Amino acid sequence: MAQGFANMFTSKVLLDMTTRPRMNNYTFATVFRPRAIGFLLRSSSSFVQRPRWKRYNLTAEGAGCKTVTLTDDGYSIESDTPKSTGGSGTAPQPVQLLLAALVGCEQATAKFVAMKMRVPPIRRIQFELHAERDEWGSLAGPIDQHPLQPSRLQRIWGTAHVYSDANASQIRAISEAVKKRCPVAS
Repeated sequence: MAQGFANMFTSKVLLDMTTRPRMNNYTFATVFRPRAIGFLLRSSSSFVQRPRWKRYNLTAEGAGCKTVTLTDDGYSIESDTPKSTGGSGTAPQPVQLLLAALVGCEQATAKFVAMKMRVPPIRRIQFELHAERDEWGSLAGPIDQHPLQPSRLQRIWGTAHVYSDANASQIRAISEAVKKRCPVAS
């Protein structure tokens, strides 16, 4: 095995978007450990965690199936659909961008979590991601009625190969924290 890859861990990732619980930022039980709740209640009976909003501002323009989105920090993001579905096939499909955002967010969240946990840094993560949806949710007619199948992604799964000098239990702890803290996955 090559030097530097001595500690490679594989974490199976399964996100079932239909049953995944959502975090409630206002319920202490899902935000703080039980021990921390007691401390907060003892230290200030009127403690209320106020939201700390992070805002995202985008502008977009589309023609046909292609859209160009501009972010407030200067990035341009294009999406399109394949020629077989009426697009020009010049950019990734919107669902592919959604999945890319998911792995990008999980990567950034893992780096942040590892740093806060003070464990050896993650050198890199290789993701292999799969998703599926029933196309009848988008295609079935009549178009003015609610489709019988949901149009959303119904299953996302894959594997993340984590390269780090952290041990297996530290990698598992990072993985659990990422599941709870990744904004895109939530």
